Amino acid sequence: MPRILLVEDDEIMRISIYDRLLKFGWQVDQTGDGLTARELFDKNEYNLVISDIRMPKLDGLALLHHIIRHSPETDVIIMTAHGSVSDAIDCLRKGATDYILKPFDMDNLIIRVNRLLDTQAVKAKYELLKAYCRQEDGRELIGSSRAMQQVHKLIDQVAPTESTVLITGESGTGKELAARAIHRKSRRSSNPFVVINCAAIPESLTESELFGHERGSFTGAERFRKGKFELADNGTLLLDELGDLPEPIQAKLLRVLQEGKFERLGGNKLISVDVRVLACTSKNLQQEVDKGKFRQDLLYRLEVIPMVMPPLRDHREDIEELCTTFLDEFNRKHRRTITISKEAISCLCHYDFPGNIRELRNLMERASVLCSDPEISLRDLPIEITQSFKKSIKTDFKKDFSLSTAIAQTEKRCLIAALKESQGNKTKASKLLGISRKNLWEKLKQHQVI
Repeated sequence: MPRILLVEDDEIMRISIYDRLLKFGWQVDQTGDGLTARELFDKNEYNLVISDIRMPKLDGLALLHHIIRHSPETDVIIMTAHGSVSDAIDCLRKGATDYILKPFDMDNLIIRVNRLLDTQAVKAKYELLKAYCRQEDGRELIGSSRAMQQVHKLIDQVAPTESTVLITGESGTGKELAARAIHRKSRRSSNPFVVINCAAIPESLTESELFGHERGSFTGAERFRKGKFELADNGTLLLDELGDLPEPIQAKLLRVLQEGKFERLGGNKLISVDVRVLACTSKNLQQEVDKGKFRQDLLYRLEVIPMVMPPLRDHREDIEELCTTFLDEFNRKHRRTITISKEAISCLCHYDFPGNIRELRNLMERASVLCSDPEISLRDLPIEITQSFKKSIKTDFKKDFSLSTAIAQTEKRCLIAALKESQGNKTKASKLLGISRKNLWEKLKQHQVI
């Protein structure tokens, strides 16, 4: 809701303007002198200030100077009598947005207020979309493997809902990208997507970052400030690295999730928000619960829809597509035309990537910048990766290449893959393989899988 500060020393006129502004649903604070107006401005955040020029204690020009200095995005309408037009023009030169001559038609003032507030809304939307486009540039969930198809399917299922989603997985697997994809496909996609990294904020500032604070609530809090929940109103809030959220804040977070209400730090007014919450963590939260570091009831509330991002070693077939996509991005960024050889791709597919997709992305940028040829080859990759690859090639040459051995090796790989896909369920695994459960048991024993 837009908030307006009205400053007018003529009480009758001030009450008339105040009553008219309230009819449009705006939140309006009023005062009769510039000094009190400055104090109110320092305590609160205003979209618009409507002020007379000549007032007791502090005139409109001094108030304007204070507003421009501390909050240049706040619009100011100056009210002035006919004899002070030159003062109003001076105010425009010094940063006022508009002026209106007394006596004025109240409808004229309302038109000007509406125009300024509408312009602010358009600017805010523009800045939001510009920032969102910067964040989204080259940041898509990539992969057509079976593991990633399951991720995309789940995203499509949960995105249109309002359910909270807990996204887990190793560092670098794309948890934040999954959250962005959920927001982008949701009904809230045109509204803010706000991220807070719970691991990157000092514990003493976490409450302020999440819920905002009032002026003077702690040392250094010179102005009122909105928290991430207010900034994400009508949109989506991503709690990144949720497992690092301080224990004292967890109870307040639970209350917001249940009631959609909270109080700013140092305040006593309940603020209502409409926010969809998504959460990411690389920690096992149930283990954190068992250690007494995380609330069980909060975990229940957040894990309405669990989503697990697979590590890159479990969908190596996506490595080539990932490399191509990253190289396209870095070629545009560094104005190059670098490709990657099939041998280099094969080498990368043999590597486990403990840092997952993030590690691969960083590796592609480094290789694309440092390689001397237009094609990335084995010599452009880190030695710890190429050495492992070369050893595996030498081992392959020593293998038995008879047809029976090849068939047996393939059969064993299929058995292991089916068990993994069925999460150890033998009945499901046998159906996936198209054999009887008895036959499955026999083959498992034959290949020493169990």
